[in-house]
Amino acid sequence: MIVSMTGFGQAQAEKKGERFIVTIKSLNHRYCETQFHLPPAFEHLEGDFRTRILKKIKRGRLTVSVTHINEAVEDIVLNEKLVDKYYKVLEGLGRRLKLGDHISVSSLVALPGVLSYRKEDLRFREKEALLTGALNEALGCLVEMKRREGAALRKDLERCIKAIGTKMAMIRKQVHDVIEANRKVMSPDELESFLRGTDVGEEMTRIDFHLSSFQKHIRMNGPKGKILDFIAQELQREINTLGAKVQEKHVAYQVVMIKDQIEKIREQVQNVE
Repeated sequence: MIVSMTGFGQAQAEKKGERFIVTIKSLNHRYCETQFHLPPAFEHLEGDFRTRILKKIKRGRLTVSVTHINEAVEDIVLNEKLVDKYYKVLEGLGRRLKLGDHISVSSLVALPGVLSYRKEDLRFREKEALLTGALNEALGCLVEMKRREGAALRKDLERCIKAIGTKMAMIRKQVHDVIEANRKVMSPDELESFLRGTDVGEEMTRIDFHLSSFQKHIRMNGPKGKILDFIAQELQREINTLGAKVQEKHVAYQVVMIKDQIEKIREQVQNVE
């Protein structure tokens, strides 16, 4: 299975007005590198988050960003005991002074200490758990996107390998035809010298081996970008040698086409984890 190095994952978790938004971006990189942008109060979680990420991802430059929003609604708390005391005092004062004013609710709640405002915050451990859950979900989204892109990469690579195999079959036939044509017009000594200079049997065998090895590795699990790039380099080296040995125009054309496919492969594998 092929996994792309590029991807994006985002998730959010919310409880009692506390909200965490986690974004993870992955780009191409030779190794695995992580960079975190966490709220100061949660920077101590970086080590744990890095461990979680490295269990899922082996190559790439990853940037993890966390946004913390506290939208907890303040509750209004009524101090009923204090209201009762105020009411008794004011009622007694009204009787003593023979005042006819009635005590209103608005006047009572305006008195100091009658109403207070309290925000119901989560405990810190709950906040940590909420943030960790959002990170796990964002990481899952990232991995899924990397796998989808990897599946598309695999199809492209398989098309390139198939095209190279088809063109190699044509080269075999063309080389055989060139040898047979020269056999009819060359002297035995000339033919022997020609065959020594144009013997590409080893190159074709190695190209076949590298094509088979490439196909085997793209079906395997685990990181494979580096080995696929190495195989592509070997393919390029062998086809260059083959092209230098056989100058016949039809063979040369197929060699150019194969080089084009190898170049596409090398570009694609730079994005393989």
